[in-house]
Amino acid sequence: MMEFLLKKKNFGVWLESSLDGMAITDIKGKILFSNPALEKLFGYAREELAELTVEDLMPERFRGRHREERAGYAEHPRSRPMGEGLDLFGLRKDGTEFPADISLILLEAEQGRFVLATVHDISRRKLAEKALANQTVRLRAILETAVDAIIVIDERGLIETFNPAAERMFGYTEAEVKGQSITLLMPSPYRDEHNAYIARYLRTGERRVIGIGREVLGLRRDGSTFPIELTVAETPLGNHRLFTGIIRDVTERRKAQEQQAALLEQLTEKNAELERFIYTASHDLKSPLITIQGFSGMLEQSATRGDFERMRGDIRRIRAAASRMQTLLEDLLELSRIGRVANPPEKVSMRALVHEAVELVRDRLSGRKLRTEISRGLPDAVGDPKRIFEVWLNLIENAVKFMGDQDEPLIEIGAEAREGEIVYFVRDNGIGIEPSYHTKIFGLFERLDPNTEGTGIGLAIVKRIVEVHGGSLWVDSEGQGLGCTFYFSLRDPA
Repeated sequence: MMEFLLKKKNFGVWLESSLDGMAITDIKGKILFSNPALEKLFGYAREELAELTVEDLMPERFRGRHREERAGYAEHPRSRPMGEGLDLFGLRKDGTEFPADISLILLEAEQGRFVLATVHDISRRKLAEKALANQTVRLRAILETAVDAIIVIDERGLIETFNPAAERMFGYTEAEVKGQSITLLMPSPYRDEHNAYIARYLRTGERRVIGIGREVLGLRRDGSTFPIELTVAETPLGNHRLFTGIIRDVTERRKAQEQQAALLEQLTEKNAELERFIYTASHDLKSPLITIQGFSGMLEQSATRGDFERMRGDIRRIRAAASRMQTLLEDLLELSRIGRVANPPEKVSMRALVHEAVELVRDRLSGRKLRTEISRGLPDAVGDPKRIFEVWLNLIENAVKFMGDQDEPLIEIGAEAREGEIVYFVRDNGIGIEPSYHTKIFGLFERLDPNTEGTGIGLAIVKRIVEVHGGSLWVDSEGQGLGCTFYFSLRDPA
């Protein structure tokens, strides 16, 4: 009977040359024939296999189930994969196991029914599947833990993968965007650029990937935009391609760059200010030194001649020059301390400081009648009381100093609220300032009238104090003889 089957249509040749292990058994599982591949696979000689059943070639844990299936198979034999839905294993002669796919084919002949069993060793496939599973787990771990957003789209621009970082960055869940166009996350003009690229790609197959290393804008679910750095890679997948985008939110980096640029600009301004300071300081300090040197020589000559009256005049001029130099040095020292030596900020009664400064200035007037109008609702501030007093004193002194020949000198002091800050002012009806000098007067040693007392540092000190307190200082005047108003702003303590 077996000889008949093996000779039929070169059936025996096919069995002998097959790379898969093959066996012909009776309906009860008795091995009647085995090919060389089966002998090699299980480690038995053909004669040994002839003494075995199918159950002898499987691990003990599968044999009970096999008996149940064999009983049913004997009643209703059919061709089918064996152990459907199960991971099957073969048992070699040496006791080792290997994963296998087994299929059963029913053979019917005049002599009866037989079963052709095909056994395929899937060890390599299982190793590949395990490696793929491990790789998938690692990839998923990377996607889940990545700080940057990772988005995968297909050739049509539809989103396939959207990692947790992308969810946090854009405000969508993966379920909400999967299958949606990537343009959902793009504001114009990047959306239009992307659509044009996809259309060109589908039409021509051109693979020029946009966005590599570019800083563009992303669009959040709430409609807000933010700067991103985008890198795109193309991955062939059979006849198709996928595009993987790695997206980094560079908002903080952009802020840091802007802050760095602002600091660099401030440093440039400070360096320019320092150069001006060195020049003007050396110039203004040189003047009293020249006076001292000149009158020292004249004092020596007067002493030689015994001209005591001339000597007393020379000494007065030397003292005056030395006094001016001391005043200059003290003002420079005061300017250098602002911003470095500061008292803790506290609530300051501006009305009390103004009254104190006005009385101090009034005492210095030689019989002149000065009228002051101070707003009753002058708001309080938060800062260094000593420094803020210097601001009021300098501005009020400045108003008195440049009052000119005004018969009815008037100084108005008040404040007005603006967005998030309070603007205080000192207004006078004095000689005024031409608009072309409105910025210049806040520089070091700037004196519009060289005959006026002072060093020209007062307004520079005021400006520095106000800026240290987070405010700004400016002047408003329509010109000569029309008076002027000095404004300075401070943060609203409320």
